[in-house]
Amino acid sequence: MGAEQSAESEQKQNDLSISASPSPAKQRAKMDDIVVVAQGTQTLRNVSTDPEVIKLQEIPTFQPLLKGLLSGQTSPTSTKLEKLDSQQVLQLCLRYQDHLHQCAEAVAFDQNALVKRIKEMDLSVEVLYGFMQERQKRYAKYAEHIQKVNEMSVILRRIQMGIDQTVPLMEKLNAMLPENERLEPFCMTPDREPSA
Repeated sequence: MGAEQSAESEQKQNDLSISASPSPAKQRAKMDDIVVVAQGTQTLRNVSTDPEVIKLQEIPTFQPLLKGLLSGQTSPTSTKLEKLDSQQVLQLCLRYQDHLHQCAEAVAFDQNALVKRIKEMDLSVEVLYGFMQERQKRYAKYAEHIQKVNEMSVILRRIQMGIDQTVPLMEKLNAMLPENERLEPFCMTPDREPSA
């Protein structure tokens, strides 16, 4: 019993010493592990020829709408602010609203015209597609007939070759027979009927 307790206490101490030491992933980096990259040299841009700077310089100076709120002033209440006339602002907003309404109507008109044209094109494409399908089916039938003709032509060529090989053998066999048992000469062309 006493030996078991002492073994357990040694085990606990070993566990504590292991958990107390930091893991290698959590250790701080040493100076040897850090790589320092020197700053590269940047080419100096010529400000006078930079197109963006030239565009910025071409912008004219203008005054703010509320002249009392300049960036240098800390308290706008110290100066008398110019007030905007609400009727003029309302008129400006109404004119802008009317302009946007006219633009929306123009866009809606163009959009409706495009939708109509797209429907017409869809119908045309559908008719053309149907026509092309029918034509393709017709050509498929023609191709099938041509294939059958080609197959029959091959079969006829084989038959002709067989006849060309058989006729000389038949003639040789016919020549070996006695005169009274011989057959008449074999002819592939049919006999013509006598004309009346």
